[in-house]
Amino acid sequence: MKKLAFFAVAAALAGCTPKLEITQPSTTAGIRADVDRARITSYRTTEIRTMTNRDGASVEVGGLSCTLSSTEVSASVITPARVDLPRFVQSGEFEDRGRPAQMQVRCEGDDLRGAETVFAQDKQVATATNAGIAGAILTTAVTAAVASSTPWKFPEVVSVTVMKERIN
Repeated sequence: MKKLAFFAVAAALAGCTPKLEITQPSTTAGIRADVDRARITSYRTTEIRTMTNRDGASVEVGGLSCTLSSTEVSASVITPARVDLPRFVQSGEFEDRGRPAQMQVRCEGDDLRGAETVFAQDKQVATATNAGIAGAILTTAVTAAVASSTPWKFPEVVSVTVMKERIN
């Protein structure tokens, strides 16, 4: 029993790597000229962090240069950083209900390099179970109402895994 408790504590502590403090002001992402401004409802702050593997543990590294780019937005930051990204209206009047294109986040510096692809998300609604037909109809109606009124948004935190560049 003591061994099980030890492993549970060790596993919990393994995921508790300290975050680097963000000391610079938030950057607002640029909106590309051809983007319909009616699609943007507000902004949401997203943290950009860079992680690498050291001695088998995931460790945050700072000071890397990162670019965020999609067909709608772009930004450049030094990690760790905060970026204000637009939240996009979700509506049937726009192609693909207004979902923004995937965003590429590329980071490099100090012989480290990495990239992540980030997708905007909408609010998810839990499905009612054991509620019969009436519950299913109500859940469908609520889900449709929420989906049509909830903006697309990028995650609150984007962690880019960076690795040493290989020199051939």
